[in-house]
Amino acid sequence: RDHHPISIEDGYVRNTYMGVCQLPNSPHRRIDMKVYPRELAAFAMLYFTGSDHFNRSMRLYARNHGFHLSDKGLFRAVLDHQNQSITLGKMIPCATEREIFEQLGLQYK
Repeated sequence: RDHHPISIEDGYVRNTYMGVCQLPNSPHRRIDMKVYPRELAAFAMLYFTGSDHFNRSMRLYARNHGFHLSDKGLFRAVLDHQNQSITLGKMIPCATEREIFEQLGLQYK
């Protein structure tokens, strides 16, 4: 069967591979590889290199300040009265993690 790990989401082509490997005399290890377009690289780096707690905290902070943050970008969010995101505005371009922090009004350390 021909399998191509390519998907199109939000107008972007994403390459994703999820698998398992094992070196000699070592336990099995899970491998997840994702390839993002350059304009999403900072968002992907922030999302995949931080701890779970850090990621949840960043997303909650963004949401509480009228944004939506994910590995797919930073967007201005229009919220309903229950604080549920109902529409997303245009993506706010950020080339670095520092720029993401700046857009959210946070100090980058």
